[in-house]
Amino acid sequence: MKTLGCITILYLCLALLASGCAKTAPVPACTTAEVVAQDCQPGWFILKLEDDSEEIAGKSGAYVGQLHGGFVTTHNLPEQYREAGAKVSLRMVLDGSNGPRCTANYMMYPAVKVVEVCTEPERTHR
Repeated sequence: MKTLGCITILYLCLALLASGCAKTAPVPACTTAEVVAQDCQPGWFILKLEDDSEEIAGKSGAYVGQLHGGFVTTHNLPEQYREAGAKVSLRMVLDGSNGPRCTANYMMYPAVKVVEVCTEPERTHR
């Protein structure tokens, strides 16, 4: 009888473990960003984030994450959005391991990785 009880407890523990691992990771909210300019290294672009991510996240059920307005830099911006003044809605995460190596006294912005483009860009020319 003890073995049956131990086996039952073992199966319950395995079932709990399996159900906990089956959940998907949270997805960051879409944030509207405007391409400001190219950063100090080729392929890196400075983005100005609009500070409306909390409002959008509340409506969509996504989490806000660590990005709340301000400026960031990225190296994996899709090519069709690499024009100054282009606006695009993106899902981004911090990319602490990367960042452009600038030799001049530039302002350093947090490096991000674009996870997904949420909508088509609204292109505005200056």
